[in-house]
Amino acid sequence: MRSTRISRFVPPTLALFVALFGVLVAVAVSGGHDAAAQGASAKHKPVSQAELALRTDMRRLWEDHITWTRLAIISLTTEAPDTAATVGRLLENQADLGDAIAPYYGRAAGDELTRLLRGHILIAADLVGAAVAGDGAGVEDAQARWSTNAGEIAAFLAAANPRSWTAEELSAVLHEHLRLTTDETLARLAGDWEADVAAYDEIHLHALGLADALSAGIVSQFPRRFR
Repeated sequence: MRSTRISRFVPPTLALFVALFGVLVAVAVSGGHDAAAQGASAKHKPVSQAELALRTDMRRLWEDHITWTRLAIISLTTEAPDTAATVGRLLENQADLGDAIAPYYGRAAGDELTRLLRGHILIAADLVGAAVAGDGAGVEDAQARWSTNAGEIAAFLAAANPRSWTAEELSAVLHEHLRLTTDETLARLAGDWEADVAAYDEIHLHALGLADALSAGIVSQFPRRFR
């Protein structure tokens, strides 16, 4: 019964955020076919310590992102006493992600990514709050702002590295991230624990793919720093 009540607050446009994980994979492994054409030796090219460190750190940061998002969803939907601390830690992760790109794109770029990602989190909190309150108009407003924010993040990253990341591809990937986060939230609100767990597993894999795509783009753009 509760699931039906909540689901009607999700506008039909959300259904348009279809699974585009294949796009993410294409971004992450771009150039893979070229490597194959160069022979077996290209497939076994060693990864430098610098590249390994970047890829490992980027994965850790995006795992932090989806882990602390999940914990924040749980806290917000139950009005738990740890809500402020949990959301605070989640917002700290956005600063960490900004710091991760600053060595390559500059301090101002890192700060801008942090600003955009903080917006992503704060809008998500508004969305959860509206869903818990049964505020359909509030949910639709938050989802519209969330979608705009995802487009802004995609445009920012694409401008930083247009050869590796297009705004269209990144927008598709980030909107998929929104869809999966919404699925996770709605499943929890409905008390559908199996769907809740499945949604988290799916968004975990998606986040790892996003992290790898970002790392691959940075390595491609700054090859001398990863020899």
